[in-house]
Amino acid sequence: MSDPSLFIPVILGTPRQGRQSEYVAKFIVEQVAADDRLETELIDIRNIAIATDDAGESLKDPQFSATIERADGLIIVTPEYNHGYPGLLKHVLDTCLKEYIHKAVGLCGVSAGPFGGTRVIQNLLPVMRELGLITIFYDLNFSNVQKLFDQSGNLIDKPTYIRRMESFMDELVWMSSVLKYGRREVSQKKKD
Repeated sequence: MSDPSLFIPVILGTPRQGRQSEYVAKFIVEQVAADDRLETELIDIRNIAIATDDAGESLKDPQFSATIERADGLIIVTPEYNHGYPGLLKHVLDTCLKEYIHKAVGLCGVSAGPFGGTRVIQNLLPVMRELGLITIFYDLNFSNVQKLFDQSGNLIDKPTYIRRMESFMDELVWMSSVLKYGRREVSQKKKD
């Protein structure tokens, strides 16, 4: 039931300088773009002009909102900071609500330590549910990220990570296709 026209953007969830997760996000975008079933783009939260003097949808960035509305699924690449996710990622995600409903999301954790962002993924799961996103059951984890890429940002052991992405992407594409069909064809309204 694969839909050849799925749009699955990748959100890079940190604005920090010197961020290693940028290499991860670029690798993932490269892999998604190579899949003929998909269209993608990188959403770098560093480039979203968002105020901090209010909250929620009143701060909505029109371009981010339109991209999320168009998306059939999402991939979020986020580093683990002190067992959690970056505050700006949460702030940006909270600016949309209806745009996320019944869309699939795959989570990718990045860490300098040995756990590959597993704790950040665990912390994001309830947030994804509250936003109306449906998480897939495969995660991508990039442990000891500072050792995974060369000076130019190229993944050193690319074949291993390409294999890891296969199950992740197959599940994300399947779930995105099913949910896209459901959003189009299945009414949530109770029939009288």
